[in-house]
Amino acid sequence: MLTEDQIHHFRVFGFIVLRQAFDAGEIDALGRYADEIWTAELGHTPDAEEHVSIAPFLELRPDTLALIEDDRIYTPMVQLLGQDMIWSGSEGVQGTMTRRSYHHWHADRPGPQELGYLRIKIMMYLDPMRKDGGALRVIPGSHRSPFHEELAPFQQRHGLDDPAFFGSPGSEVPCHAVETDPGDALVFNQSLYHAVYGKAGRRRYIALKYAARPTSDAHLVSIKRFSPYTLTPHERIVQSDSPRLRGMVEGMDDLRASAQAL
Repeated sequence: MLTEDQIHHFRVFGFIVLRQAFDAGEIDALGRYADEIWTAELGHTPDAEEHVSIAPFLELRPDTLALIEDDRIYTPMVQLLGQDMIWSGSEGVQGTMTRRSYHHWHADRPGPQELGYLRIKIMMYLDPMRKDGGALRVIPGSHRSPFHEELAPFQQRHGLDDPAFFGSPGSEVPCHAVETDPGDALVFNQSLYHAVYGKAGRRRYIALKYAARPTSDAHLVSIKRFSPYTLTPHERIVQSDSPRLRGMVEGMDDLRASAQAL
């Protein structure tokens, strides 16, 4: 359960870290499960430098579904998103897709129209992450207006090979590097500006995504634009015996129909 200070920190700065939420044995088991899923997808054990990205991920095995509703994740999400929150899918990633050591500054859900709809991503890295070795860097408070709008040029330039951000290289932009160890869970608002520099090697992580239940056409338009898969949850979630899991996908048929009508 989050403290009031943690909740305030998340609202003001756009992120929190749940330090050592999971013990070494749990992380080792999760890593084995992840390696088995990646191996099955590739048809061979992934090499240290090989990239593989799978979504959905945790939904693919009955024994990994429990992480989605684990009290250490689920309860903080209810505190931030409300009891009627929805599940927005998972990812499992190893390596670096472009073989580049960076992922320049951007927000997953950019633009002032997105700031009124809270979506959260939780990163669980299976390897230690340090500032110059692939740790997520964030610009605290950049999920809030008008700061978010001031950083719009970052979004426009993040796909370039060697962009300047207000005259500086991306690695020199003022930021907070969220260094983590296996067992930590990094929770951030998906409208927060973030980047990565120094990516190398396996760099394994599992991401879990949750969102406030949409209550307006604008929310549904956002889902259609950025995460349409949210409206078609995996059958293992829909058919689960768990009230928590089923609750997070309840009403999706109606929401999908409403979104399609827009």
